[in-house]
Amino acid sequence: MSVSSNPKIQELMNEVEKLDPTDGSLETKLNLIAQKVAEEQRKVKAALNGQPVDDSGMVDPSDAFACEGCQ
Repeated sequence: MSVSSNPKIQELMNEVEKLDPTDGSLETKLNLIAQKVAEEQRKVKAALNGQPVDDSGMVDPSDAFACEGCQ
């Protein structure tokens, strides 16, 4: 499993590891976790750029899994 230096993201990755692959709502749960990871990454990126964090908008969960050059 991957390891993140960000404690919030690491907590979310640990949550993925605990999911039951036979769970009928697995896709929904994974989408929610991806959304949370994308939101956390947006906050980190904003902080690194010295920008205020706007929590009002939704973040595309696919952003959590795209490489920096692809975004």
